[in-house]
Amino acid sequence: MQKEVRSISIPAQIEERADGKVGSIVGYPIVYNKDSEDMGFIEQIAPGAVTEALKRSDIRGLKNHDPSLIFARQGVNLTLTEDEKGLKYVATPVDTRTFKDVADEVKSGLLTGQSFGFTVIKDEWRDIDTNSPRRTITEIGEIYDVGPVSYPAYKDTSVALRSLDAAKHEVVEPAPTFTLAEIVTLTIDGEEFVFDGEDRFDLAAEKIEEVRASSIPTNPVDADTESDPTIIDDEVVVAEEGKEIFERINSILKER
Repeated sequence: MQKEVRSISIPAQIEERADGKVGSIVGYPIVYNKDSEDMGFIEQIAPGAVTEALKRSDIRGLKNHDPSLIFARQGVNLTLTEDEKGLKYVATPVDTRTFKDVADEVKSGLLTGQSFGFTVIKDEWRDIDTNSPRRTITEIGEIYDVGPVSYPAYKDTSVALRSLDAAKHEVVEPAPTFTLAEIVTLTIDGEEFVFDGEDRFDLAAEKIEEVRASSIPTNPVDADTESDPTIIDDEVVVAEEGKEIFERINSILKER
């Protein structure tokens, strides 16, 4: 799994404190069921996509995804919670220059968006043959970082576009189909028998012969008039007693 980066044009917020000191940095870098901008495809993140990722991630609060501009860390001063809206983070103040700078830049409106780095375990593509393919991320693998960004319009879509290309080239096995020449359907006393494959006519003929034989009178007619069913040019040729059943097979086939 390769890292992807997404940004949204929703700024983080600063929780004001009554004493006037620097407050917590709060944001929603992931919003569920929200269409992304057109990135060559439209993307949504499904509710619950981060549930397992939160258990296996060690998430940092970074400005512009820059490890040198770390202002928070999960388990230290960064709390992440999932709710119906999406993923929320709260970075409480720590006595570092970076935290104070990031908080001031968010408050002053210099950092106008949010972003997160992540990997994808499961996604679903649809409308891939149109001008607006749609991707739904259903399970995120790991979340690396969250935080404010200077350029929320920036989208790193190279990994997702490779996923789209792979989806377009997936070989989908078509459902089995049958033409009139490939299937024989026989109904006897309300019970339906279906025969397909190379031996379909042989199997149908055997069933006809079975029914015919069970209805042969005690004193059968001369053997010369009771030829066994055979296969001739993909047609079933049956003895006199089986012709009515064979006509029923033809009738069923014509109706399909």
